[in-house]
Amino acid sequence: MATWTVTGGGSTGHSANAPTVKVYSEIVDFSAFTITTNDIVEVIELPANSLVLYAGYDVLTADSAGNSGTLSLGDQADVDRWVAASTATAGIETTRARAGDSSLGTTSIGYAYYAAADTIDLTNATGSMNCVVRVFAVVADCDGHGDNEAQNVTFA
Repeated sequence: MATWTVTGGGSTGHSANAPTVKVYSEIVDFSAFTITTNDIVEVIELPANSLVLYAGYDVLTADSAGNSGTLSLGDQADVDRWVAASTATAGIETTRARAGDSSLGTTSIGYAYYAAADTIDLTNATGSMNCVVRVFAVVADCDGHGDNEAQNVTFA
């Protein structure tokens, strides 16, 4: 087995204009509209070929509607991919459940690649809510970068 050594590696040949990882963030104020049990709120739009490295939500204002409301954070494939059902209590940051806690079982991991456009969604499990949450996602754009470029390093 041979080892081919790369020359001109590192950031050589990578465009300074290449996209960077971005943090998407949206505020959802449930007092501004009426939500009921099992309603889904599509919060963040993801373009095709996005890699979500991490997602979660902060409860900015606690729910006081009296329904012991819980929110899950996921997508069309897995309602709690990012956060398993959690009570909307102010002052906490809720982040992705441990691997194995979601409906994808032990194959659940802390990131997701979206080949097709999708959304990151909040799902309400219990009655009306009036909390305010900030949903966030750390997203890398992987759409075709470098697909039409020639090799810019050498191997010897």
